[in-house]
Amino acid sequence: MSMSDFFSAHRYFNHGISYLRSGHWNKQYDVSLELFNLAAACALMNAEHERLKMLTGEVIRHAKCFEDKFRAICISINLLFWSSKLPDAIQLVNSNLSSLGEELPVAVAQSAIHYQLDHTKTLLAGLSDETLLSFPAMSISSKIMAMELFSKQLTNYMFIGDRNAMPIIPLKMVQTSLTYGMSPLSGVGFALFGNYLALVKGEVEEGYRYVKIALSLMKRMPSIAHDSEIMYYSAHTRLRVEPIQSANEHYIVAHKGAMASGAVRFAFACAFVYDNNSFWAGKKLGLVVNSIKETMKQMIFYKNLVMLALLRPICRLSLRLKGQSDVHQRDDLTNIFGETYKEGEGISSKLPLVMLTECFAKFSEGLIFREVDKARDSIQQYLSIQGLTTANMNNSGRELDDRLLITRGNWCKDWIEKLVVSASTWNFQNKAYLLQAEEQFCERNFDAAERLYDAAILSAKTHKFVNEQALSNELAGHFYLDTGRKIKSVNYFMRAFENYTEWGAVAKAASLTKYFEIGDAA
Repeated sequence: MSMSDFFSAHRYFNHGISYLRSGHWNKQYDVSLELFNLAAACALMNAEHERLKMLTGEVIRHAKCFEDKFRAICISINLLFWSSKLPDAIQLVNSNLSSLGEELPVAVAQSAIHYQLDHTKTLLAGLSDETLLSFPAMSISSKIMAMELFSKQLTNYMFIGDRNAMPIIPLKMVQTSLTYGMSPLSGVGFALFGNYLALVKGEVEEGYRYVKIALSLMKRMPSIAHDSEIMYYSAHTRLRVEPIQSANEHYIVAHKGAMASGAVRFAFACAFVYDNNSFWAGKKLGLVVNSIKETMKQMIFYKNLVMLALLRPICRLSLRLKGQSDVHQRDDLTNIFGETYKEGEGISSKLPLVMLTECFAKFSEGLIFREVDKARDSIQQYLSIQGLTTANMNNSGRELDDRLLITRGNWCKDWIEKLVVSASTWNFQNKAYLLQAEEQFCERNFDAAERLYDAAILSAKTHKFVNEQALSNELAGHFYLDTGRKIKSVNYFMRAFENYTEWGAVAKAASLTKYFEIGDAA
């Protein structure tokens, strides 16, 4: 297994099991437990799920104590997650946390989160980085197991869309580490805590500090099983602070470590985030599509329907931009419990995160190709899933109130402007300029809009976002066209054409050629 050849390892473990005699769970307990656990870990990596269920079932039936059952329980949770049976996975985690004397609240109020956040900050107050890194190791086995279950539950909450419950997990993990000592999963807790501060609360500098502490804890207490998890979560905040083109490569390092250790769930999470970020960071579309297709092949092999459903929308958008046919689709996919999902059914209708991902991709597609109705319908569905549109529909009950969109747009613009200062000029400056340009255009401050469009174009070029350089040129072209300066608009449309072509979005580039004729007509 240390060489990541799980097929050969599984074969050897199965041979070992075949030599066990009748009554081996009584006569050869330790050997039996180790062989069955190792074989189950390999079966998970090799997508041999029927064999895996048999192996974990044997362990859970014959194990003498909870600690001996724990590895099989964790694999069972992974099975439920991969099959999109997230309510069952959440229930299994909660029942086992109860066995360990830990409880997670069923319903989480904001007041509870604020209390736990304040309590965590109080515990951390005055503790230097050096002090945190010199904490003793966690030694109580029940707390070590609880830390692992906390980590698994966070992923379940994330995919089921329980945003209220999610912050409790990192707060509990940090509090447990400060009370009982550091474990290899303490780095996960500090990385998640840093993400919460930086990405949710807007405390980027403080959040980045705890992310770096998480990475230092990983070096102090290396763990093949959990290092990739720490790297994965730490990369989220690093994307905000460091140039995205280079920070995104952290997911590749984490992916390799996860595959080598058998942490397939985090390996696919890394691959998904890497492919998604590569698209938005302006990486050449041909490379993005090739990477996505390779990731999808692995997801199909491992029958990971959840991650596959998440990746399909960005693949379709990438292919449309390139002018290629839609992503090859199988008529159906069968999950590890033998249930069949038709394309567009099952997974998408069950998991809010998948639905939100699909809506956002369609919304982006509508904006990029200037298909206003598609964009509007998609954002309406997106906000509806988030529970934001109930009180914001007009009398017809069909159309989203423009005031909500304007409010949300202003909030996004303000947030990105803050990120320019608190996080990264490299990643956010051009975006802020472009939003400000569009705002000035809407308010008919044309001189200010001109300066801001040009600033957005220059900033995107300087910071190597060719996709956003293309968008900025295109929107500037529409600005000049709509304000009656047709000849000048053509110059910007032609630059947008060149940028889109450089990115690999040849179909989008071709859609701009109709504007070239405007200059001739003028």
